Amino acid sequence: MIFYSNRKFKIWVYTVSHSSLLLRSVMQYGDEEGYSEETSYNIDLEFSFVEYMDVKTTWDSISISVVEKENLRSDLKEKFDSYEGKIFEIESNKEKTYIVAYSVLIGTNKWGLDDRIFNYNINLKHDEILVSFPYES
Repeated sequence: MIFYSNRKFKIWVYTVSHSSLLLRSVMQYGDEEGYSEETSYNIDLEFSFVEYMDVKTTWDSISISVVEKENLRSDLKEKFDSYEGKIFEIESNKEKTYIVAYSVLIGTNKWGLDDRIFNYNINLKHDEILVSFPYES
């Protein structure tokens, strides 16, 4: 497993021109119910060069693993055999969905309603990078 969070996530944006998918757990503000230090920031999962996605629109929690093609069940191996990217398995409430992409960057920020995908020219930066996969050395 490369990442786990018990926060709620949803599809924030997908852009065809860049083959980018952004899943976000939205930060809460101090006057909102359920606010805590752990919810005072966004958690963004940015998938780059997405080749395939079979995902829900929302998750109550999220666990992400990278699955090697050799370790897939035969029906999934056949489905994903033609793709070159990494196979990311997302599990939530015992349900599994899949994204095939070349990389994922998971970071925290306090961007409000801004998002990196539609604001390339603003050069938004994450406050903290939690995971970058494949790992950079």
